[in-house]
Formats: sequence, C-alpha cells, structure tokens
Amino acid sequence: MRPDTDLARRLALAEHIQRQWYPTWTSAWLKAVPASAVLEPIHREALAEAGADPLALVAAKRTIVQTFLEDHFNRWTPEDAPYCTFVDGIWRAIDRAEMQACVDGLLATARARISEVEAEEAAERAEAEQGGWLHAVRPSALADLMIDLDALRRWFTAELWAGAEPTWFTNTGPGITDESAVIGLDDDIVTILWLP
Repeated sequence: MRPDTDLARRLALAEHIQRQWYPTWTSAWLKAVPASAVLEPIHREALAEAGADPLALVAAKRTIVQTFLEDHFNRWTPEDAPYCTFVDGIWRAIDRAEMQACVDGLLATARARISEVEAEEAAERAEAEQGGWLHAVRPSALADLMIDLDALRRWFTAELWAGAEPTWFTNTGPGITDESAVIGLDDDIVTILWLP
C-alpha cells in the first residue's frame, strides 16, 4: 500500500472512531484525532531538536500528550469525561507489552460492566415477559452505542498505526486509582483509550 493511501485509510479510521458514541460509565472509550490538529510549532521544533535521542523524543512527545489533553481532549468527549484527572495526571512512557497489558485490563473491566448491564436487562425482560408487561420494557441502555471491545482493541493497538511503532503513554501504575487510560501517538494520529 502506498504511504499516502495508508495515511488516508488511517485518518478515515480516526474520523470513524470520532463518530462513535459509548455508554457512559459502562464501557471503554476511544478517541483519535489527526496529529496535525494538535501539533504546534513548538512541538515540531522540540521533535526536530530531539533527533534520534530516545529520551528527548519521549520528552517532546509527552508535551504533545499534555497539549492534546489540555486543549483537544474535551472537544471530542462528553462533559463528564475525566478532563482534570488526565490533565493533572502523570503520564509515563511504556513499551508495547505494557500497553497491551494496560489495554487488556481496561477492556476486561469494561467487559465485566457491560455483562452486568446485560444481565440486569435480561432479568428485567424475563420478569416482564412472565408478568405480561414486556411491551413496557425500555430499550437496552447499550442500544446503538459502541460496545465492540474487540474492535476498540484492534483499532487502538494495530489499525490506527502504520509500520512504525507509535509512542505509548499511560497514567496507570502502582498506587494510581484514577480513571485508567492509555495514549498512543505517532506523526499522524493521537489517540486515547480510557475507562470512565
């Protein structure tokens, strides 16, 4: 695949992700935006100055993460998203293995929450059917919302990225009790997966 075609595909996926709506407090959320919407001249200068120095690159990318969280995160998320928690949090760079472990933990919690809602709704439907008032049961709280956790994982860990590995950051770790999140970014996309 040609690089420009691949980039167009990745940006189209990011736009598709932006149009998804998720169950509040039940499932994981994923948002992805073009890096061009986040990068400012100061970031480009810092990346250029960092060159191939891995520590300097991580520091430069951490400032991009901070700008994304401060100036862009709330543009694409509901008002009750954990804005202050994320802006004030400590974001540490992680490798692919730790990113995958963080993502799997996030999605396991989301899966348990979704299962709990589905079980409660199934019990309500069974009671309504037995009582003859099935017509009064409201639609599922999960109807028409993005709860495909396998797709979220696939998009976040693989499909949003080109051949080069993105840089990963997380706010998770020992002693951290805030909302868990993982951020990935490369030259083209900035994305965050979190558990409200």
